Amino acid sequence: MPFRASTRPAATNRSKVASTGVSPLAPKEYRDRVLARMEYDIAHGHTGDMEWTENGYIPKLRSLCSPEYYAVRDRLEVYNQTPEGQKESLLFDSPAVKAVVLDKERNVVAKFYVDNMTGIDPQKITNTVWDGENGSLSTDESISQLEKRSDLTVIRYSDNQKVTDFDLLRYEVTHAKEQIKQNPEFRDTYNEMAKTMHPEMTQDVGDVLAFQERILTA
Repeated sequence: MPFRASTRPAATNRSKVASTGVSPLAPKEYRDRVLARMEYDIAHGHTGDMEWTENGYIPKLRSLCSPEYYAVRDRLEVYNQTPEGQKESLLFDSPAVKAVVLDKERNVVAKFYVDNMTGIDPQKITNTVWDGENGSLSTDESISQLEKRSDLTVIRYSDNQKVTDFDLLRYEVTHAKEQIKQNPEFRDTYNEMAKTMHPEMTQDVGDVLAFQERILTA
């Protein structure tokens, strides 16, 4: 199996979070990701969006129209496009990965998430219903259909593996570097593929692979 799940921040950080501000009625997978993100931010000294109470950190509450709110929002937008910000996004912004699809060269060409409502499929190799798009198949139906194709390989993950987009990036970068050793021209091909497989990268990056290597070491 080509992907290994990320290690969560140390459990000792958990006591520092008094509240995530997320409703207990929200899906557990989402509540866990928000908690893990707060733990990650605390461990890395990013607590500007939180306030300390005697029980631990809680999210700051701001008026949506206050200058402070817009200043923090602008700083976050800049941070989100740095290698460290991209790493955090890959770790926490999406649900855990349910399955990935590889082409004959073992490149990742599609991803399914455990919420069964979102995914990434730049080549439109499946007709899954995602985020209100016009599709006719459920996630499980699409996975089953793709598993029948001889030109694709589908890798499923169990509930306890918790594979993230960051785990997939480790594989993608390692695999791309192996292909480039065999054919240096593949670097340009990979840069284009990576831009479509990683829509969270909204900034203009010429050499995506080099930027992704910085994300992995952030």
